[in-house]
Amino acid sequence: MGWGKCNAGPRAVPGAAAAPAAEGRAGTWAAHKGTAKREDRAGGGGSMSAADPNPAAGAVPDSDPHPGRAAVAAVASAYQRFEPRAYLRNNYAPPRGDLSSPDGVGPWKLSCLAQTFATGEVSGHTLIDIGSGPTIYQLLSACTHFEDITMTDFLEVNRRELGLWLREEPGAFDWSMYSQHVCLIEGKGEPWQEKERQLRARVKRVLHIDVHQPQPLGAGSLAPLPADALVSAFCLEAVSPDLASFQRALDHITTLLRPGGHLLLIGALEESWYLAGEARLVVVPMCKEKVVEALVRSGYEVRDLRTYVMPACLQTGVDDVKGIFFAWAQKKVGV
Repeated sequence: MGWGKCNAGPRAVPGAAAAPAAEGRAGTWAAHKGTAKREDRAGGGGSMSAADPNPAAGAVPDSDPHPGRAAVAAVASAYQRFEPRAYLRNNYAPPRGDLSSPDGVGPWKLSCLAQTFATGEVSGHTLIDIGSGPTIYQLLSACTHFEDITMTDFLEVNRRELGLWLREEPGAFDWSMYSQHVCLIEGKGEPWQEKERQLRARVKRVLHIDVHQPQPLGAGSLAPLPADALVSAFCLEAVSPDLASFQRALDHITTLLRPGGHLLLIGALEESWYLAGEARLVVVPMCKEKVVEALVRSGYEVRDLRTYVMPACLQTGVDDVKGIFFAWAQKKVGV
């Protein structure tokens, strides 16, 4: 999974083009600054306003204090070829997008999220989705527990894709099977149309993000900070050239979360590359031990960690992912 998946790294273009459901990355990395649009959406079904600075891909300050910035810039440059619709086809359309099998990766991810939110411990007023990419499934269970949701992505194309679905425009990707599945496993008898209506109403804005910047949302962000919770799916490992960059990105997004707040993190295990159309994107390979170590270093208590082994039938040649992890972590007070 990668940036196109959850782009929150060097700046790319905010996106919005609906595509087929595909299991994979959700989000875009944010790292470089140039001239991109910031899309703001107030209220359900409202309109997005454009005006977000997007630096030129690969732009790197002459005196950057972080070693490895050039590598981060190279990743940002590669993401300029990211194709949301291809990414969605690869990961959220069958076979990976087949939700009929309880052993599938889609049902597994949705169950991890639904079960965690069902505890009632991950709740509050504000939630930020870090590196949303072109996907919304990661928020279907969350929207019941938070009234103000901010979606973010590094790439303009992904932010546009989100905008299509949020505004119910023609050509938007059809997430109804995911909405139906979530309603089924939550067992509240809620119509899937109501689930989608609630999510659209509670996503208040879609913003540019760069997880490789100390202030990922920039100065004077329109998102209420600090947030009560963060969600991030297939983002940090997909936009980081190495483990040190992954750690710094995790540190950066942690500043957006209040002490005692919760982070729900989903990512790829032992993946080194993935495809999104013509783009072949590099991923930093992670194992569950590295995930736990990174979370602890960033000041979290790990509340739950689950892993999923990708079966051979879902190894379709669009990446070399071996599995998926789900982590529920709580930011320690004083961090």
